[in-house]
Amino acid sequence: MNSEKNAVQHHGSGFALMAWANRHPVLMWTSAWGITGVALYISGVFNSPRTGPLWVAVAGGMISWSIAGTSTFSKHWNLANLVIWSLAYLLSFALAGFLMNVSLLRDTIMGHYLALIGWSGGVAFGAFASTWFASDPPRLMQSGAITSIWMLGFFIGSSVGFAFGFIGAELAKISIGFLIGVPAALILGFGSVFALGGFIASAIAVSAVRAATRFL
Repeated sequence: MNSEKNAVQHHGSGFALMAWANRHPVLMWTSAWGITGVALYISGVFNSPRTGPLWVAVAGGMISWSIAGTSTFSKHWNLANLVIWSLAYLLSFALAGFLMNVSLLRDTIMGHYLALIGWSGGVAFGAFASTWFASDPPRLMQSGAITSIWMLGFFIGSSVGFAFGFIGAELAKISIGFLIGVPAALILGFGSVFALGGFIASAIAVSAVRAATRFL
């Protein structure tokens, strides 16, 4: 009897947590981007050669994006959406890295913009797949419109996160480096600005999707 009661309570707490997360998609994505920014900085992917473990960048982004994406596009924790958004992060990570480092426009403004487009490509996949599977029957126009909105939001947000992340890191080093140590301050500063990028990205996307819902 006690075990059944505990199972019901555990189930109930899980549903309550998902319901809360579903009501706060902007907060979930802000947190996800903050965690991703911290993971990217620790892994040293912006340095050549890389100065940290790659798995930190991969795991940090996959876990945080899968939770944020699932809570945004689904009312229940389900494996399909968790996998979709894990793959969405991997796609963003791979495309941004490829376009930034292999492009003939490397180290140019255009090369950085291509990387931002690549970073936005993953969320396009995630938004399209989640919306397509959630629709009954699937509607191409609706999925395409929501995908475009999320891709635009992420492009704008990543422009802030990547462009000003290192400025945030340096400001944090100057202001609180003597309190918590320079390495920790750099990580915290970059992650905070990256979280701001996530806030901007998701706020734009969520607001625009809600406004467009009556037309979709």
